[in-house]
Amino acid sequence: MNVARGLAVMALGLSLMACGGANRAADAPTAAAFERGAMLENLATQLILPGQEALLTALNELVAATESFTGNPTPDTLGAVQAAWLQANLARMTVLPYNFDWVADGLIHNRMDTRPARVAFVNDEMLAGDEPLTTEYLDSLGSSSVGLGVMEYLLFDPAGGDAAILATFTTGPDAARRRELLNALAAALPPRAEEIIAIWSADGENYTQIFIDADEATGDIWSSINLLTNHMLAVTEEVVGDRLGQPLGKRNNDQIQPDLVEAPYSGASLERIIATVEALQATYRGGDGLGFDDYLDFLGATYGDKPLSREVNARFAAALAALRAIDGPLETAVQTHPAQVETAYQAMRELMTIIKVDMINQMGLTMTFNDSDGD
Repeated sequence: MNVARGLAVMALGLSLMACGGANRAADAPTAAAFERGAMLENLATQLILPGQEALLTALNELVAATESFTGNPTPDTLGAVQAAWLQANLARMTVLPYNFDWVADGLIHNRMDTRPARVAFVNDEMLAGDEPLTTEYLDSLGSSSVGLGVMEYLLFDPAGGDAAILATFTTGPDAARRRELLNALAAALPPRAEEIIAIWSADGENYTQIFIDADEATGDIWSSINLLTNHMLAVTEEVVGDRLGQPLGKRNNDQIQPDLVEAPYSGASLERIIATVEALQATYRGGDGLGFDDYLDFLGATYGDKPLSREVNARFAAALAALRAIDGPLETAVQTHPAQVETAYQAMRELMTIIKVDMINQMGLTMTFNDSDGD
């Protein structure tokens, strides 16, 4: 266990010990009567662990598709590896709500997917160089020089299309090196997912049990519900401020910047965003079991004259509907259909606001995330 993760586990353990102590709020028994532990167990067993395992499966399938392609570069094998790459991306989006604190500190997810990819370094050093493309070499590089982002750059060409990609892997001056690099990048991914599974699993660090046990009805900043809710807010704000807002020009005086989409080569930015919001919604609902919506209902939380849980659900639905209504890849839509993207952006802002202002307050949690969407 690394130092950062160890400190987080210790802090959560102290929080757990304090659950019976004098710092419990006077109204805590009311909140504690809800089966918060059962809710956390449901989230861990229905969503967190299965999501990590599904990510590992998708990454292993990407490795197999990559090896098939590099062993025999054809239009069919290229299409297969591109499809496997996309599925791996979407699988990673489903676990973003759980990449908080100790996992983020370990930079495990960053090694899988940091945007934008450092393409100049890939071209000038990794492809043009003669350094052996070993695991040790890749581990020595920054996160933006490895992972799914670099694989995207190698596998997609929005200008030249698949024919241009096939040429780089077959007849290009660095074709052999390029095939070797693609294999090395893919092979480095499953061990990262295995590391995350080991953190959560009962056979590893068993953070699942720590996550379930380390909870306080007082909204202590180290309680599991507080950590998870704040990270859900952080992921939502990232969609608003960075993943939608930047291409739409929200941080550049409304000057459209299509080159700032997160997946510029594959055109998959919008699909990745939708998968992220779907994962947030699943977390809020608790899948098929206890979720935040049930907790809000138990607390009697309201929004105007209706249950707050219903309003949060409505804002998730509105955000997803607006995102799905955007025509074409995001980098095209911000130029040709900016009103559609603006509608989705505003719907995501409304979702972010209700989580930050209403949901966190009515659950008695402590907001530790600093909103910085800049608009």
